[in-house]
Amino acid sequence: MNEFRNVARWHGRLARVSGYRIRRSSAWARRPCHRAATIATLSLAMTLCGFVPPAQAQDPQDAPVAPAAAAAVDKALDWLKSNQQPTGDWPHGDTAGSTAVPSLAVMAFLARGQVPGQGPYGDVINKAIDFVVASQRTEGARKGLLARDDSNAVMYEHGIATVMLTEVYGMVDDARRARIDKALALAVQVILDAQSVQKSDPKDRGGWRYTPRSADSDISCTGWQLMALRGAANCGAAVPADVLKNGLEYVKRCVVPAGGFSYQASGGSPNQARTGTGILSLVLIGGDRNAPEVTRAGDYLLHDPPDHSIEFYYYAIYYDSQALNQLGGTYWQTLYPKLVNHLLSLQQPDGAFAPEGGGQETDAGPAYRTSMAVLALCVPYRYLPLYQAEK
Repeated sequence: MNEFRNVARWHGRLARVSGYRIRRSSAWARRPCHRAATIATLSLAMTLCGFVPPAQAQDPQDAPVAPAAAAAVDKALDWLKSNQQPTGDWPHGDTAGSTAVPSLAVMAFLARGQVPGQGPYGDVINKAIDFVVASQRTEGARKGLLARDDSNAVMYEHGIATVMLTEVYGMVDDARRARIDKALALAVQVILDAQSVQKSDPKDRGGWRYTPRSADSDISCTGWQLMALRGAANCGAAVPADVLKNGLEYVKRCVVPAGGFSYQASGGSPNQARTGTGILSLVLIGGDRNAPEVTRAGDYLLHDPPDHSIEFYYYAIYYDSQALNQLGGTYWQTLYPKLVNHLLSLQQPDGAFAPEGGGQETDAGPAYRTSMAVLALCVPYRYLPLYQAEK
């Protein structure tokens, strides 16, 4: 009964207006523990039932991961395990302390079917979760923020860390779930408050950017906050419907008429990372994979897929692999095998993934790149509840 009371208290803190809950996919509903989640709470159902492998393949992207890719993933996870710091973090460039990198690493383990507290990586996952939860601000102007410093991009860290906590919420032990319950209540409130900040340009309304008080917005940061809210809803939280509606309207203002999505609503050219973010937001939050702007964005990726020439390669392949999975059909069959083959060529003998494209992703460190690569390679497993949608 304590678990139900915890969830009920969290619901009460989040439900400001009419509740919004994400519709579960047919694949989700077919699984025994996921059927239970529609009756009770997701957390209790997943605790009782554990992780259930994906349903039998129905679409091309449901096929098992190729042996070479699976071996690369397992080698990468071994590298992450060996290079975790005693604090539970991983090096982020020349330092450590980002909540984004351990959060991405946790999701990489989950994407392969590993769970907290169990199996060869159970302790690794738990230590990383504890590091992220302990990093949350508990007082002051930035109370609830899941970031350890005051960099100019704390909302990126916050969004990624919140997404991770929603994914593990139903998999951890009771003590950790109680701590995550409190952390999520505060974290989601930060996202809600940040969206309500007055924007300098009306085109930026509904979006998020680098800090909780940013007066403008961008599609990349907005995508993480929308995924975090979807994750919270998947945990059973009541998320204000107008928050998601306003967030989607911002994403749509970033649509490039010829195809793809721009970085900001004020205009600009598309790129692969922005386009993957836009597709995923419109499909998973908006629920319409057949929208004209989604189709044009998919066509943009067909004609200009992510490769070594782009600056944010690993960021792009993370979002694009999930977007292609949602689009399915020709988009998936044409682009995903190429993405996998290129990724495999970047794995180093020790299991980590090499820099590609230079710039900030080189500075971000191997744990970041390796986690993003694993997340892209594991898409066909469909183990992450966040990215499930109607087929």
